[in-house]
Amino acid sequence: MIDFIRKYILFPSRFGFQPYLWLMWLIIPIVQLFPYQNLKQQLALLGLIVFAWFYRNSWTVTPFINVWLVGQYIIILFLIYFQGMSFLFLFPAWVIGSLPISKAKFHQLLIIYYLAVILGIVTSMQTTNLRYDYLNTNITFQLVFLFFILLSPLGGRSVHNSYLRSNILKKQNQRYEMLIRRGERNRIARDLHDNLGQSFATITLKADLAQKLLERDLTSVKQQLTEIQTASRQNLTLVREIVSDLRQVTLTETLVSLTDKLSDLKISLITKNEQLAQKWPVVIQETIAAVLQEAITNVMQYSRADEVHIVFSQISQQALVTISDNGHGFKKIRAGAHGIVGMKERVHQIQGDFVIRSNRHGTEIQLILPLEEQTDD
Repeated sequence: MIDFIRKYILFPSRFGFQPYLWLMWLIIPIVQLFPYQNLKQQLALLGLIVFAWFYRNSWTVTPFINVWLVGQYIIILFLIYFQGMSFLFLFPAWVIGSLPISKAKFHQLLIIYYLAVILGIVTSMQTTNLRYDYLNTNITFQLVFLFFILLSPLGGRSVHNSYLRSNILKKQNQRYEMLIRRGERNRIARDLHDNLGQSFATITLKADLAQKLLERDLTSVKQQLTEIQTASRQNLTLVREIVSDLRQVTLTETLVSLTDKLSDLKISLITKNEQLAQKWPVVIQETIAAVLQEAITNVMQYSRADEVHIVFSQISQQALVTISDNGHGFKKIRAGAHGIVGMKERVHQIQGDFVIRSNRHGTEIQLILPLEEQTDD
């Protein structure tokens, strides 16, 4: 039930309260139409309800995005004709500006929007019912309001881009902080290797030498020396394992590098639940980092996208990673696509699943990886 509400009732969480605030403005015409005595008022109320449904669905980028937006335009033209509700154009205007779509798709939707606005102006001029038609109050207000309607998609796009840049900068700063802390860990690793590691190596050499010198049936001494030798070698191995683990390239370092590369190409990298992935086993993080390197390389070379989204999540003992872009996508995987084959092989090596989907709205890669050790909540 909760999944149904999230998927079909609520707006996508990444947009925050903005869609709900816009939706509250529909209360005004609904109240003003009360008590719905005649057929026009009843049809207008029905139109507003259907409009709200189309409006909600238009906040999700799917192959039907054009249907939801054009449906809103048709309803708006209907309501302009019968009730003069031209202000409703502001709703799809901010939807278009806020959607995570490519520049080409935004320009396409913007052209359709402007054509709908022109039809709305023509319809408004032909109707005499001006009860809600704020465009006809006076000529000055007409021009100001029309100017606002025309610029609203561009304003929404500007706010969207500003939010993305701010969010990306915040994420990148968090990664740099983690790298600084990791730098301190690397310093500790060097100290362990240079000092404690060297000490254990010396103990091992001395134990070997003592064992050779004390071969006069001093079995108890020899036994003690053997235990010292074994313990020191185990500790030396442990220190080297710790140093090796500390020096591994992390997922954070990979994301820092990829963010910088994408930024040079004017492509935004947006992540969600990134901190969760830091708790996963090293082998999982290494696999994800390798897949990200190849996937982002493909985005930069082929997709023509301007946004890449990476979502980290966990269900029971499975790590889920979704990598998606808003580029052109592809119809089928081309022969000799070694990058995709390499990603699949890398995931299958740790008994994970690799799924790739693509259409004209972009490409999505989903990783399902088994967690071999318990992570902290």
